[in-house]
Order: sequence, then structure tokens, then C-alpha cells
Amino acid sequence: MSDIEARPLFGWWKILSFQVELEDTGERADTYGVDPLGHIVIERDRMMSILTSRERLSNDPAALFETMIAYSGLCRVEDEDRLIIKVDTAWHPAWIGTEQVRFFNVDRGVLAMTTAWQIHPSFPGRLARGVLMAQRNNV
Repeated sequence: MSDIEARPLFGWWKILSFQVELEDTGERADTYGVDPLGHIVIERDRMMSILTSRERLSNDPAALFETMIAYSGLCRVEDEDRLIIKVDTAWHPAWIGTEQVRFFNVDRGVLAMTTAWQIHPSFPGRLARGVLMAQRNNV
């Protein structure tokens, strides 16, 4: 895909919501709260993202780790609706070196992004996907 075609995805995005959707029931859970904090930055061949729960009041390192996600890496757009990130830095070392696939749609300054269906550690044995909504942030 050319830079011009991918351009609607480029820029700074303020995360509005993040939910885990269960495939078997369609039920959604606000795993980082109903009003999470975070941003996504996507430029030509690189992206970075940080997402945290607004209610991070604990000083317990394990609790803090479980209420955030952050990663960055080289990225590319394929098939007009897939962002593929080759992770080089992450809050969780297991992500480093992996390719994370995100399906996206940009409509009137709103980014809708989902992960592929996968077994989610918080919902053992059930397929789930992440569903994120973000608003273009004009910085």
C-alpha cells in the first residue's frame, strides 16, 4: 500500500475505549475501565501505543503491570485494513520479536481497531479479541 493510501491511519490517536469481546456470547468487558488513558502514534513505518486503566491507585508492581499495555515497533499496512507491527519494545517481554496484527477502519477521525480472535488469559478456554476505539488527536 502506498503512503497516500495509508495516510488516514497516520498520526496521533487518543484512545477512547478498549474492550475484550468474547466470541461465543458477544459479551464485552472493559478490561482497562470504562474511561482508559492512552494514545497510539502511527507514522510511516513505526507505531507505538500505551494504554492504562484510569484507576491505577496501587503501588503494587504486579497490579500496575496488569493495568497497562505498551509496545512499539516497525509497522506496515496490508490489504487496506491490516496493520502489522513487528514489536521491538513491549511492557511484556513475550511480545518482543512477534508480529501483532490489527484490523482497522478509519471513519471521520475515529479509528476502530481489533485484534484477531485468540485465547485470552483472563478468559481461559474462550476465544476473544480486543476492540479499541480512538479519536484523531490534532497535536
